[in-house]
Amino acid sequence: MENMLQNIDLIHRYFSASIKDQFRISVDLDGEYIFTQNIVSKKTIIASTFTHKILSDPQLKLFLSALIAEINSGRCTVDAIRNRMRHFDEVRHRPFRRII
Repeated sequence: MENMLQNIDLIHRYFSASIKDQFRISVDLDGEYIFTQNIVSKKTIIASTFTHKILSDPQLKLFLSALIAEINSGRCTVDAIRNRMRHFDEVRHRPFRRII
């Protein structure tokens, strides 16, 4: 992922918004992952450092691991994250519609 270190805040907000969208919960993600360098490729990656808070919820652990893998593999770019964040903002600001 290009500019990963320049987009740490965006990635953090993306993880939080994705979890909130998927699980309808807010989770403090401080200490749950770090940015580091791959020893072989020298590429910046995200490494999970999950605490009990994440490890105690297998679905949340799997979901966050998948988000991290998607970014580390390059399948999810900064532009894709920005687009997803726009979508989350649109959904959040949509008026509530009651279906009868």
